[in-house]
Amino acid sequence: MFDSLRNLAVFAVMLGGLIFFHELGHFLTALYFKIKIKEFGIGFPPRLIGTARDVNGNRRWFFGKAPEGLDPDDTILSLNWIPLGGFVRPAGEDDPTVPDGLANAPKRARLSVLAAGPGANFLLGFVLFTLSFLSGWPEPTGQVRIADVVPGAPAALAGILPDDLVLSANGEAVSSENDRLSEIIHDNLGEPVALSLQRGEQTLNLTVVPRAEWPAGQGPTGIVLDADWKLVGYSLPDAAANGFGHVLFQIRETVMLPARLIVGQIKPADVEVVSLPGLKRYSDDAVSLALRLRAWFPVLNLAGGISVALALTNLLPIPALDGGRILFVLIEAARRRRMDPLREGYVHMMGLFVLLALMAFLVINDLRRLSISP
Repeated sequence: MFDSLRNLAVFAVMLGGLIFFHELGHFLTALYFKIKIKEFGIGFPPRLIGTARDVNGNRRWFFGKAPEGLDPDDTILSLNWIPLGGFVRPAGEDDPTVPDGLANAPKRARLSVLAAGPGANFLLGFVLFTLSFLSGWPEPTGQVRIADVVPGAPAALAGILPDDLVLSANGEAVSSENDRLSEIIHDNLGEPVALSLQRGEQTLNLTVVPRAEWPAGQGPTGIVLDADWKLVGYSLPDAAANGFGHVLFQIRETVMLPARLIVGQIKPADVEVVSLPGLKRYSDDAVSLALRLRAWFPVLNLAGGISVALALTNLLPIPALDGGRILFVLIEAARRRRMDPLREGYVHMMGLFVLLALMAFLVINDLRRLSISP
């Protein structure tokens, strides 16, 4: 029960923080261009508590619905019940007749405000990746580690334990850069294989006899091999350089994904599009790994990846997303006249319905996957 609540809290803070910084980018940029913001909220409605100045310039606090007498030019700052991110409610979002509203602002200002949300997520992804390298990033040591041992298998009978490092087999040095350990084992089925192992500070010499026949998925000795690694903390300049490289890598891989699917470099079955339940599963895995390794990088790396993905998704030229609204501003600049606001509003509304339907489909698909997973 505690683990479930802990994982849920980590996921809520992670996703909520990413959405919050996205909206904060919109908010701060709107303030810079003097665009009127009706409300900036932490979390999603219903509203828990809010504050704003009244017509006399006095700050007022209130629960739930905003009271009468508030200054219509002041921004309501609110804390809301659903702890996932936040939102910005600009004046005149789709109505260019509203003075100091978003739709009434110059094209440069609107483009800046719309792009600031994804920009904040790109920046946050860079910071999170940088922190990952600062806190300690896994680097291979070149050694072969025993990840798991099947109970009752030859390796278990020989005294081999998980986390043992394999130094040599039949006098031949082995490393994670080649597959010599597996080759030596398969070349000596039914014959004793002398292994030199490191367990902590101790070096052990054990003998294992690989079986000629074995249950499916166990192999001749019943061991699972993994590459050994250690955590390496980077200096700030190197961590920042690697963090920036990670952001560029994720952008490049995402942009190139459709082309790689078309040419067959990646199979469609290998591409997984997830919704909140799927992200929650990845978050749970990252938290478990972080606790097991006593390291922050699994959670920081996942949060950085989601932040960059959130930025790229919002930049897609789809109505209702930031990218869709940016596209309409660019079309307006090319045509040198504004599209009918009512028609544009209908397009964004239809885009929102499509996105909600897609989200519902992905949620159902994720839940189905989770229900049949072992």
